[in-house]
Amino acid sequence: MSSSLSITLGELSEKIGAILKGDADTIVTGLGSLENAQKDQVSFLSRVKYLPDLKNTNAAAVILSEDHSEGFIGNKLIGNNPYLLYAKASKVFKELVRPSEEPGISKNTEISNSSLVHDSATIGPFTTISANSKISKNVSIGSGSFIGKNVSIGSGTIIYPNVSIYDSVEIGSDCIIHSGTVIGSDGLGFAKEDNKWFKIEHLGKVIIHDEVEIGSNSSIDRGSVGDTLISKNVKIDNLVHLAHNVEIGEGTAIAARSAIAGSSKIGRNCTLAGCVAIVDNVKITDEVHITAMTLITKSISKSGIYSSGTPFMENSDWKKSAIRFKQLKN
Repeated sequence: MSSSLSITLGELSEKIGAILKGDADTIVTGLGSLENAQKDQVSFLSRVKYLPDLKNTNAAAVILSEDHSEGFIGNKLIGNNPYLLYAKASKVFKELVRPSEEPGISKNTEISNSSLVHDSATIGPFTTISANSKISKNVSIGSGSFIGKNVSIGSGTIIYPNVSIYDSVEIGSDCIIHSGTVIGSDGLGFAKEDNKWFKIEHLGKVIIHDEVEIGSNSSIDRGSVGDTLISKNVKIDNLVHLAHNVEIGEGTAIAARSAIAGSSKIGRNCTLAGCVAIVDNVKITDEVHITAMTLITKSISKSGIYSSGTPFMENSDWKKSAIRFKQLKN
């Protein structure tokens, strides 16, 4: 049997659902790239361009597909989707290195008498849980976080340190929210009279369904009228902004520095690459994939891949192209 910080290939193959061809008793301790893996680490091959690294790797075993397995004579963990197997293996090794915390509430935590915190929850020091909030079983809240009034957090959700969750936010089960993120702040809503701005109060909520992950320093605004909605299994990267009343469909993934303006609706199983910008009141259908730095200015009703902007080029060529763009009037 392996030690607490290691695992045998036989155990690993069972946990991730891979077919093992090789020595089931080989001990492994972590993951590494094909190029840099140590002799006690597992690597993976998911892209053809890394095939040249396969013959020179020092990895104890490699996760790969059946098609590529003949090109490697060492221990192999085989499956139809090597990248998915790698993802599952990463979870196994994380649990080995960072076992779950013992549940408990720090003495330096401020919890309202009207809030309900399950006995199995873990609450770090200098965290505030405000009135009438509900923290379900096996929730972990890191130090320095703020939980507003009338907040509900579902079972198994992990909130890392220094997260701010405003009033009346609903978070489902098995979510992950990384440090620095703010959920439930007001969006950009103002009316103008005689050159003076009057604030539109935001009366809605943020509702986050199960299995959502939100990266660090992201900002999710509450609804102004109605709610901001993030559906099940949505994955949001670092530094993403969702404005008031935005709706994100199930299974959609949004990469870093993307921004979605108010009341826009994104369908199911979409992907937004880095720095995508979407204007307000746009509707995007299911299975739409938007490449990096694209600006979406109108609704998309047909599934597919969409892009805007131009790839980089030498500055002299870009200047010539810019002139030509201005000449394209018809």
